[in-house]
Amino acid sequence: MSFTSAIIGFGNLLMGDEGVGVRTIEHLRNSDAKPNADLLDGGTGGMTLLHILDKYRHIIIIDAADFGGRPGEARIFALEDVSIAPDTAMVSLHGASLAGIIELARRLDTALPKITIIAVQPEKIAPGMRLSETCKTAINEISKLLNRVLA
Repeated sequence: MSFTSAIIGFGNLLMGDEGVGVRTIEHLRNSDAKPNADLLDGGTGGMTLLHILDKYRHIIIIDAADFGGRPGEARIFALEDVSIAPDTAMVSLHGASLAGIIELARRLDTALPKITIIAVQPEKIAPGMRLSETCKTAINEISKLLNRVLA
């Protein structure tokens, strides 16, 4: 089934709390109360995201981000509220950050959908495949935020 909204979880599963976005998508896929949106594993990002932007009216991105919150805290940001520093918007032949993909889409005059970001403050980003307890707990909070964003 295809929806007009997509929830994309980003992160590196090999770097602890950095994988919270992908782990949230896994949780949602196994949940009895799935949201009315396509659930996509964005992994560590990359150019494939550019081709997804024009397929949806609303994209919700879940990712770990240091926004100065307490570990495990989840916050909603609109794309307009997030400043993209030039050094984070780099695009190379080897890959691109989310900021880089959005900047590239703008330069190519690609119509951007509504983009909402749910950021989770990581406790620990270090080699390892497990989320901290605070980020595991955050997954339930993210589910509540998703219901509010999709309403």
